[in-house]
Amino acid sequence: MGLSALDYTVTAGSLLVVFAVAIVSTLYKNKATGAYGFFLAGRNMPWFICAASLFASNVGTEHFVGQAGGAASGGIAIGLYEWTAAYQLLMMGWIFAPVYLRCQLTTVPEFLEGRYNKYCRFVFVLITMMAYVTTKISASLYAGALVLEVVAGIKIWTAVPVVVLATAVYTMAGGLTAVMLTDSIQMVIFLVGGIFGSIKSLQLVGGIGGLFDIFRERDLDYMTHMIHAPDDRDYPWPGMFFGLSIASVWYWCIDQEMAQRVLSARNLDHAKICTTTAGFLKIIPVFITVFPGMVARALFELCKTDELAGKEERAFPEWCDSDLDTGNSGDKAYPWLVLRHFPSGLRGLMMASFLAAMMSSLSSVYNSASTVFTYDIYQRFWYPEGNAPQQRLINVGRITVGVLTVLTFLWLPMIAGSQMGLFLFLQNASMHMAGPIVAIFLMAIFWKRANGPGALAGFVSGAVVGLIRLVISVLSEDMCNQSKYIKETSEGIKQVFTASNFIQCIGFLYISIFLFVFTAVITAIVSLLTPPPRPEQLKGRMFEDWGFWKKICSCLGGQNSKEGNEYTALVAPQEDSPAAASDQEKQPILSNAPSKNGGEIHKYYKIAADISGVGVLIAITVLIVVFR
Repeated sequence: MGLSALDYTVTAGSLLVVFAVAIVSTLYKNKATGAYGFFLAGRNMPWFICAASLFASNVGTEHFVGQAGGAASGGIAIGLYEWTAAYQLLMMGWIFAPVYLRCQLTTVPEFLEGRYNKYCRFVFVLITMMAYVTTKISASLYAGALVLEVVAGIKIWTAVPVVVLATAVYTMAGGLTAVMLTDSIQMVIFLVGGIFGSIKSLQLVGGIGGLFDIFRERDLDYMTHMIHAPDDRDYPWPGMFFGLSIASVWYWCIDQEMAQRVLSARNLDHAKICTTTAGFLKIIPVFITVFPGMVARALFELCKTDELAGKEERAFPEWCDSDLDTGNSGDKAYPWLVLRHFPSGLRGLMMASFLAAMMSSLSSVYNSASTVFTYDIYQRFWYPEGNAPQQRLINVGRITVGVLTVLTFLWLPMIAGSQMGLFLFLQNASMHMAGPIVAIFLMAIFWKRANGPGALAGFVSGAVVGLIRLVISVLSEDMCNQSKYIKETSEGIKQVFTASNFIQCIGFLYISIFLFVFTAVITAIVSLLTPPPRPEQLKGRMFEDWGFWKKICSCLGGQNSKEGNEYTALVAPQEDSPAAASDQEKQPILSNAPSKNGGEIHKYYKIAADISGVGVLIAITVLIVVFR
């Protein structure tokens, strides 16, 4: 069973809408011209476009493939990757965004040079570019190729190059504006498809209650709980709440791909509402990717139960050989579900959802990587005074997207060969770098004594230790997976530790915590032994937006304090100013300048930002408690 004519029509129609929006947004002349408009959309994006783009850039085909596959083997606990991300989105809006916007950054690495030194910036740029090329692009390609082959029977060389090339073209032509507007349309497509897919999946097992009953009847209680024991192999609760949070701060608050959306916001209030809206949207992926993956595992368990009982007529016989209990075929869980149980039309909508998610992820990576290369490598070394011609910067950005497209095509033979060992190795490598990166950034904005020599020493030391441990874990993978070191119980899959295997087998979530602490300690020691940073390195680069927290404290203390956050984000220079021509002559780093769209931002935006922030905290916490 493959796709019908109706399926192909629905898929093609959905993609045509995306390309139509891309063409219109490319032809539309943005008021902010030059490199400023190309890379940051003129810093004029409203909160709802920023939120949609944040969410769409995050949710890729790898969610429908990898996250559903993880849910098929490990249950709902993988949903913590989604729900705890809301906390980091609030950190972006209330802690990092005030600093970023006050500094009027174009790229996040710029911050490191201003706060520390050029060496920290260069090391971070290298890590960022390597991560984009090796992990993010490869993840999207692998997931997209898998769903095309399983659901439609289309080989990777038939459709993926066309989708990749079309995505690269509108990214090169329209810049961030085209990327963010198409992200918004792609988000609608994969949300509609995902919601209908989730409803259809849950109908097969009698809803969420029926799904959980199937697992409990088979002594698989751990599949229904988010909170697992500290010795759980894959989802130990200390690692999920602390180690995962460290990695998520890198992804949501420091990575250029996400930060660039916030940097494009009209002002700080729009940035805050953007992040809280994205936080609310992060509730949805658990229902559209995790639950369908669990449904696939439930259908497998139903069939295996009948098979073991010797029944001639088994429930869902096509699932008996799916091997979902070992996780070996987990990545195919959702594609199999679509192929075997979804009706014609819905299969086409799901294919459109998969492809839209892949396109949004690829376009975001292309745009962000080109921005980092253009400003942090090309302009930094060829025009250190920041006086590069605007059109040349745009051309360099477009050439960078072209080069990334070529590298993407070079990845296709490896993806087609299903070299998942390499893919998993690269994913694991990126997680080992999270601790050092987050440590130096948090110390940069919270501890005035942190300096360049200390940050560089901590960064390099943490990266080296992380690399050594990564090599050890890869070489010891077979040993850690031996049956004597793995224990499966009703509470989960446990990793059995001994004195000889602890370092090799401890999960990367715990390693992330260790590397964070290790880097912070080295940074602190070296900083205290060397001269403090200069005043100009601190000005505007420390977190100073305590107004929101003062309001909470005053409310708890029963005082009616009118003191709040008076900060208004810096705005772009006007088009006829010299700064607009060079894109570099910035206004003073601290300013209460009004919005360029006229007047101070209405007080209701500030109230909405604060209320929505509290709302996200409450909603996510309640959900985690309910499904604990």
